Amino acid sequence: MYKHWVAACASVALGLTIAGSLPAQAPGQGPGGRGRGARQIVEGPTLWLKEGVPDFRGVWNSGWIVDMADGRYAEKTVEVPFTEWGRKLWDERTGNLQKSDPNMQCKPSGLPRAQVVPYPMQIVQTDNQVIFLYEGGLHTFRVVPMDGRKHNSDAWTWMGDSVGRYEGPELVIDVTGFNDEQSWLDSAGHPHSDQLHLVERYRRLNENTLRFTVTIEDPKAYTRPWSTSYIYRVNPGTEIMEYWCTENEKDAKHMVGK
Repeated sequence: MYKHWVAACASVALGLTIAGSLPAQAPGQGPGGRGRGARQIVEGPTLWLKEGVPDFRGVWNSGWIVDMADGRYAEKTVEVPFTEWGRKLWDERTGNLQKSDPNMQCKPSGLPRAQVVPYPMQIVQTDNQVIFLYEGGLHTFRVVPMDGRKHNSDAWTWMGDSVGRYEGPELVIDVTGFNDEQSWLDSAGHPHSDQLHLVERYRRLNENTLRFTVTIEDPKAYTRPWSTSYIYRVNPGTEIMEYWCTENEKDAKHMVGK
């Protein structure tokens, strides 16, 4: 476990400057993109658990989506529609080399970042829930009710309040109730406020491949909703490991930025 943790922390530390220091690459050249290490995706028939319920079970990994708006990592580059407030926060975070990254303080990743760090996630489905288990960070989890309930109007959390439904071959999750701008949308530092609203769509393209699409709506941070997508690969026979960010942690004091 310790060796696994050291390798992960080294990756996180490297990523604090990676978005600005990588050489120019063609769009899509990232773990979740169409280039470097990517394979041609051949869409197959939908895998069903039962009638009306597509099968998303398994341990999945997206690679590390450092910047969710950059085609080096995501499926395509997106022009992010910052508000003045959002642009100021983005410029501050990228300008000081992400020295205030909440992950370096062992705080929860929040969404959608929890799903794009360099650790696997496991999806578990029951009759009325979809459960996400995240290996990284604080070994967090998320339980998504699928029984048609409404949002909890009092929610104010790192992971937000999720409610889900199936639409044909897709799992659609609506998320509100986030706390303020403590978490980042990704490792690059895209901001959000407590007005954040996410709509997530999961579609299993074939036995080994899952596409994740997320639409971000936050009128304080962005002038209009915007979307991005990336690819997950299944890891058959893999189990997620125990990992605690605070155990023997030695990196945070070195993340001084500039």
